[in-house]
Amino acid sequence: MWADVEAMCKTYLDNAGLGVPVGTVIPTDVERFVRLQLGGSQRRTLVHRDSLVTVECWSVGEQDAAHLAELVYHVLDEWELVPAFDGWRSGPYPQPDPETGISRYVMTVIIRHRMEESV
Repeated sequence: MWADVEAMCKTYLDNAGLGVPVGTVIPTDVERFVRLQLGGSQRRTLVHRDSLVTVECWSVGEQDAAHLAELVYHVLDEWELVPAFDGWRSGPYPQPDPETGISRYVMTVIIRHRMEESV
């Protein structure tokens, strides 16, 4: 059975102590947060899958959004799910929300993970 990669990312980033909410939806009660969106996956071996996750770092200030994105980038760089492999990250790039104009930096992450044992 394959793991819920969004949940894995959320747990990992929550435990990293970023100090911001991390989730899969845009919250209405905070101005600074990280949103995760699964963009698909590809099976690499019988027991490994590469999952693509889009990571959005939102903040009301351009510099703060950029700083948050760099912090998240480095935290994700430390994550090792499969020994000797930790995935690939694109560099964060600015992409303000078109409706609100709120500053947002986006990056994509490919996470290689193992199949979990069936319960």
